[in-house]
This record gives sequence, C-alpha cells and structure tokens, in this order.
Amino acid sequence: MSVLSSAKRSGVSTIVGLLACQKDPYLQTLKTKVLSCEQVTDKSGNVNGYEVELEDTVLFPEGGGQPYDTGMINDVKVHNVQRDGLTAVHLMDSPVEPGTEVSVKVDWNRRLDHMQQHTGQHLLSAVLDKRKIETLSWNLGAKFCYIELPRKLSQDEVNEVQAEVNEYIRAALPIRLAVNEDANGVEHSIPEDYDLSKGVVRVVHIGDLDSNPCCGTHLKSTADISALSLLHSMPIRGTNSRLFFIAGERVNKYASEAHDILRRAGAGLSCQPEELEDKINKVNQTLKELYSREKFWSGQVAKLEAAQLKSQLDAGSLAVLHKPEGTMDYLKNVEKELGKFSKGTLVLISGQGKQGGAIVASGENIDKCVEVIKEAVPNVKGGGKGKWQGKVPAWEKGSLDKLLEGLKL
Repeated sequence: MSVLSSAKRSGVSTIVGLLACQKDPYLQTLKTKVLSCEQVTDKSGNVNGYEVELEDTVLFPEGGGQPYDTGMINDVKVHNVQRDGLTAVHLMDSPVEPGTEVSVKVDWNRRLDHMQQHTGQHLLSAVLDKRKIETLSWNLGAKFCYIELPRKLSQDEVNEVQAEVNEYIRAALPIRLAVNEDANGVEHSIPEDYDLSKGVVRVVHIGDLDSNPCCGTHLKSTADISALSLLHSMPIRGTNSRLFFIAGERVNKYASEAHDILRRAGAGLSCQPEELEDKINKVNQTLKELYSREKFWSGQVAKLEAAQLKSQLDAGSLAVLHKPEGTMDYLKNVEKELGKFSKGTLVLISGQGKQGGAIVASGENIDKCVEVIKEAVPNVKGGGKGKWQGKVPAWEKGSLDKLLEGLKL
C-alpha cells in the first residue's frame, strides 16, 4: 500500500530514472528548486506531514528492491522518499516554500551501505547465474540481506560461490550504467505505474560478467563492495531457500559483533574464543551425563514417594504430594510407579511462585477435591473425567497454602 497521498504532481521535475542520484550515485549534495509542497492530513484532519517535489534530487526513492534514502532539504529532515509514477516525492515533517532554491544532502552512510548491498547482490546473482541457479527475488534488510533461490545450496557450493564473488571484488571490475541501451525483453521488470513511453530503461553492467535492468544506485567498481559474506540459509516455499548475505562495511561490523559474542561466551566458559567448540562439546557431554543421572535418581525418588502414597491410598485416605521443584513429567512418573488404585483419593501438585505448576487429582473423592482446588487457585485451567488435570500459570500469593490447607479433608 502506498504511503503517498493522491496529490497531483507537477509533471515537470526530473523523471525517476534520470535523477541526479541515479546519474551519479556518489553525488552527496545538490542545489535545486522546490516545485511543490503539499500538506498531508489524516482522516481526522490532523496534519500528517508534507510531500515535497523538487526539480531534481540526490535522494533515491525506494525501488528495485533498494530502500529509500534519507537526508536533509536545507535544515529539514527528509525521512522517506517514494516514487509516484515518474516523480520522486520527499516526505517531511515540516514544509519548505515552493519556488525557493534549496540544498539537498543525502545521508551518505545509509546510501553507501545500500549501494554495497545492492551491487553485491547483482554480483552474487551473476556468479549464481553461471551455475544455472536463478535468483527469484531479493531483500535488502536493516541487518541482513537475502536472495531467494529455487533450492538450497550445499556448503561446498556456498564456499565456492563466496570465494568467486570475492575474487571479482578484488578484480575491481568496472560498473557502468547505460540508459535505453536495449529495452527489448526488459519491460516485464518495469513497475506497472512507470510510464515507459516517457521514462527510461537503465541497464547496469558489471564488466563483461553481467548486465541487468535496474533503477537503483550502484558502485563504480566491484572493489567498492569491499567484501561479501554468505551466511545461513532458510527453507521457505517448496524447495525454495533464502540465502542470507552481507556486504561492505556490514562484513566488518558483523565480524566485530561476532568476535565480541565469542569473547564474552569464552569468558563465561573460562576459555579462549578458539577453544569454544571443544569446550561446548565437553559441556554438552557433561549435561547429558548429568541429565541421565538426574533422570535415574528422579525415578528412584518417584518410586519411594509412590510407595508412601500407595500406603495412604490403600487405607482409603486422601494422599497429597507437593513437589515445589517438580514438573508435570515428575508427577507422571509418580503416577506410573503408583499404577492403578481402587481406594482413596490422590492429589499431585508441582511448582511454586511465579513459575506456576500443575495439579493432578484422581480417585474416589475427586469432585470434592476439584471444588477445593478451584476455590483455592482461581487461575487454574483444567478439566477431565475420572482424572482431573490442571495447569497453574503462576501461583498467586497465598493460593498454594490455601490449597494445601483445604486438602486436609
């Protein structure tokens, strides 16, 4: 859904496709004239910002998978730029006077990042094309980018593709833009609301390796990508897979963040980052052994407690067990060890405080017990015939004590 209003545009501004930012993506400032400034209101009539049209701009309007630029018009922040047909529309919170000359400045760090990701994607897709692997779509995210592929790549393929992409980066292949060089066969990639009879087709060439129609801003050389790193894959529709990647300064930032995480993890495990894998394997093995022991001894305790409960049930009494540190699995173990019983009533309770817990009731006097449970623990959720089972999201203050007192039937 468009974020723009239905305001009429002047039709005399530089068309999207020939904007200053598209002719020279490295241009950071521009003197130009304000053609219009339309106030935008919401349904209640409240002012919701301004839509500004300029003669030309260094701020790229969202398109071709590339997010919009941000920047300044004089001292007023431009927080979004969108395309309306052939017109670039700048979204601002404050107005600028139509007819006046203004200075436009792009947020260069954001622009350079977008160019590194976008040109990186073109290069990555070109390398995949050589392997007959089609890029179905792509996304430039705030932290990670991804391309959608018809299948998941093997780890060997990922390694080979990444190595080849970075070889092309080091080779510093020239990148050039051609306008209306060859419009044949590319109209399918033009947005429906872009009037090609009045607009242009832009084709981005990466050396002799790749040629693709694109409206976005691109680097002058593959060397300016700096580096590209392939990350993880994620399955989506059918056999399709998303391959995540980062390029340019994001690679350096990711490496720093990853190292910091490894360093802190190493400190927590009293080892160096390079020792983490071995340390984690040892910790996991220790945890498996501890879990196995805990399971064994928990089973032994369940047998003992089941025996004590059985003696009470055999006498036709109410048998109550509360395990503050217990879980539903433990209660089930006790039930299993206890087996079927024909006399008495059994109530098993687990947990305490905000962690919540569970309640299981069965036997002769179950209806009376359930009444006590619901009265003492109003937030319990449960039910069942023959055996009542409930979950307690959190033990409210005093509810557990009230329940245990009430069960002294």
